[in-house]
Amino acid sequence: MKMIFAHDHYFYHVSGAVYSPGKLPYIAFQRYLEHFSNITVLSRYKDMEEVSPNWVRSDGDNISFVKLKNYSSLKKLILPDTEQKKLEEIVRSSDAIVVRLPSEIGFKIASLAKKLGKPYLVEVVACPWDAMIGYGSTKSLIYAPVLRWRMRNVVRNAWGALYVTAKFLQERYPNHHYTISASNVELDTVDESIIELRTLKILSNKSTYKLGLIGSLDSPHKGYDVAYHALAKLIGKGVKVELHIVGGGEKYKNIPLIESLGLSQNIIFHGIKKSGLDIYNFLDQIDLYIQPSSQEGLPRAVIEAMSRACPVVLSTAGGMPELVSEELLHKPKDFERLARIIHRLKDDKDMQIKLGVANYNKSMEFNRKKLHKLRYDFFGKYKRMLQGNIMD
Repeated sequence: MKMIFAHDHYFYHVSGAVYSPGKLPYIAFQRYLEHFSNITVLSRYKDMEEVSPNWVRSDGDNISFVKLKNYSSLKKLILPDTEQKKLEEIVRSSDAIVVRLPSEIGFKIASLAKKLGKPYLVEVVACPWDAMIGYGSTKSLIYAPVLRWRMRNVVRNAWGALYVTAKFLQERYPNHHYTISASNVELDTVDESIIELRTLKILSNKSTYKLGLIGSLDSPHKGYDVAYHALAKLIGKGVKVELHIVGGGEKYKNIPLIESLGLSQNIIFHGIKKSGLDIYNFLDQIDLYIQPSSQEGLPRAVIEAMSRACPVVLSTAGGMPELVSEELLHKPKDFERLARIIHRLKDDKDMQIKLGVANYNKSMEFNRKKLHKLRYDFFGKYKRMLQGNIMD
């Protein structure tokens, strides 16, 4: 059986090979290849001359990529679609359809699937309303309710929906047919000795309290300015603190703001680090992980920090309130509350130890084997329906 995977992800094409900046390596498609013989990926693309050392290979056996234009602009949504016939034929000739949302390509393929009477699945990974509001521009504020309506419509009409949150996305974008909750974050079991190592770190004497934040500096949603202002508040109160940032990009680094707040010596940019051991080593060196985002689903970096028994302080964006208690949450852009929470935690070692243990235990819910079974059963049921073995 042939399957379509549709999403707005940018894949980089270099001399016939296909790469991802990290989120969709070839191994990520194995969950579908366990059920379907081959996959056609419909996505945005960039033709590149060279391969970055931080990219991962996405192509491989039984997977092909169709280069599509960028639909993520109002102008391109309004103008006639020259690719419509090509996409309709691809959908018509496919057996299974999985669209990852929010994405304009996903919306388009879901619409074609409905038109052609083909049952499709959705993977709901983020809230487009939060994303548009987070941008703050006039265009995004106007488009936000339209995008939310489109998202609700596509999810509602899907045969089934996989959500990365436990409640948040389900409540905003409900599907009343067949749903599961299965985060995209999968962790191998981390030995409990990490709790003892974290406890020893917390109890050790150190002059500077180290905050950590992981995310693309080209994303407008990660809350870097919020973190900077919170840091300035803390330093203004005499707290010795540093912010360590891992991630590529430049767009939202905002060096002028850093300099105006007098933080040049207190913020350290580490650039991109490879997933796995390099990220874990970074998380083991910090004292507190923060995620002051304005839009999220259920971020990998937060759950990875929790698996290292690291205390975390989060915004209320997306599904993050599902991970920690209310006392560790602040509203997006509320840097004053973020600073107060950090200050309180820094001076309470017992609380840090307690949170480290709780976070480690919570992270075990994202065990790779457990999530694999949930997804396997989900896609297996969809396949059996397509084969006519179960009622639709």
